[in-house]
Amino acid sequence: MMRRVMRGFLLAVVLLAGCASGQGDPAAAAGDVPSRIDARLALANAYYADGKYAIALQEAERVLQLAPQHADALGLRGLALWQLGESDRALDSLRLALRADPGSAALQNNIGWMMCESGKAAQGLSYLDSALSQRRYASPANAAMNAGQCSLRLGDSARAESYFRRALASEPSMVPAQAQLARLAVGRGDYAAARLPMLAVLGSGQAIADDYAIAVRIERQLGDRIAEQSLVSQWQRRFPDSPQLRAYQRGQINEQ
Repeated sequence: MMRRVMRGFLLAVVLLAGCASGQGDPAAAAGDVPSRIDARLALANAYYADGKYAIALQEAERVLQLAPQHADALGLRGLALWQLGESDRALDSLRLALRADPGSAALQNNIGWMMCESGKAAQGLSYLDSALSQRRYASPANAAMNAGQCSLRLGDSARAESYFRRALASEPSMVPAQAQLARLAVGRGDYAAARLPMLAVLGSGQAIADDYAIAVRIERQLGDRIAEQSLVSQWQRRFPDSPQLRAYQRGQINEQ
């Protein structure tokens, strides 16, 4: 059964300031070096947010020409390199950023996730735990989600569940955390525990076809045929051509 594609929560380390499509070049208009750095970072972040990673990388590099140890620019360069598929260079840039600003929880989150994605999950978890240990961190739910996914890569479902619950404690409406908790409960055969988080996913407006397949499986295992048929009707309205629905209609629902 096709599973939800779980993406890491990579966080930009500079606040957006301005739009990349604006007229003129604010960096050129700025006179002093600090103002030029701020303007370039604003451009880099705006381009990154718009998915223009190569241009964001260029702008970050321009900042680093002015301030080679600028942690935010190094961090943003790492994010852009990661999106461009240059994982080794991305990690190197983030390590330099973290050396320049060792207390940055956002940098710790980003490098932790990248290490998890690069086959170094145990090392990545140490960075994510460090980010989570900082009380002033503004996005603990994101780091907790990354730590949960990292734990799954290590085959530690119990630890992953604790992180997903921690993410929900910080952000109760976090759909990916609800989806993962439901899947973990299904995986251990606890369909009663899986029901509520999966219904929360379906009610969020962010459900995918696979979520409906799992929700229908849950209701069938719990013996609630009325709820099952209600979910099937929703599934048909939202994803009428999904391969999961066609498999269900052919009687190929996974009962395991």
